Amino acid sequence: MKMESSLLKIPSLKILNAKLTSRTFATVRLRFRSISVSASAASSSVVTEADDPKLGPSSLGHITRPDFPILHQEVNGSKLVYLDNAATSQKPTAVLKALQTYYEAYNSNVHRGIHFLSAKATDEYELARKKVATFINAFESREIVFTKNATEAINLVAYSWGLSNLMAGDEVVLTIAEHHSAVVPWQIVAQKTGAILKFVTLADNEVPDTGKLREMLSRKTKLVVVHHVSNTLGFGFRKVEERL
Repeated sequence: MKMESSLLKIPSLKILNAKLTSRTFATVRLRFRSISVSASAASSSVVTEADDPKLGPSSLGHITRPDFPILHQEVNGSKLVYLDNAATSQKPTAVLKALQTYYEAYNSNVHRGIHFLSAKATDEYELARKKVATFINAFESREIVFTKNATEAINLVAYSWGLSNLMAGDEVVLTIAEHHSAVVPWQIVAQKTGAILKFVTLADNEVPDTGKLREMLSRKTKLVVVHHVSNTLGFGFRKVEERL
């Protein structure tokens, strides 16, 4: 059984005018793409794009959308589009099933018990750590540290590694487009250690200026803090990495 639907096609960054500045705005025409989605939304491999070569290949969002049950609803007559992932991310079916299995089968403390359920929970926890280590090519699984969110992870690095290793005169390079959660911890660390914060400005296309970034890097540079996608500008850092 299949159901027909339409999803909003978000324009690729490639179509944006590279000469845009912070005072220039462009009007981008959004298009809709017709797709066929299997009623068994748990499988991400069932999304098929309509035969329209003008729209190009499906985006990762279109391909994975069926995996998220919460998105299978309408709000004010339109399919739900959720953009607040930085605050709270939605969970795909695989994660929901894993959580349900945990609570139904081995809900217990990790690393704090010797009974069967605790041992099972610990094994599954460490297996997840190994999977992450393999995915990011870490040397060993104990390098993986789980935190509640990105802000806690940044604070952990700043107040453990930063306070222990940064000294007066050391430099931390950031961009002016960083989220405040990636700036404030380093400001506090710099005040306590005497380290210096240096900020890379943006180029005309609103991405970090790679030329200025190269100029700032030196033997005094101990850490470079950059975003993947700016939470305010929506521009990514991937293309910048390719040019470095």
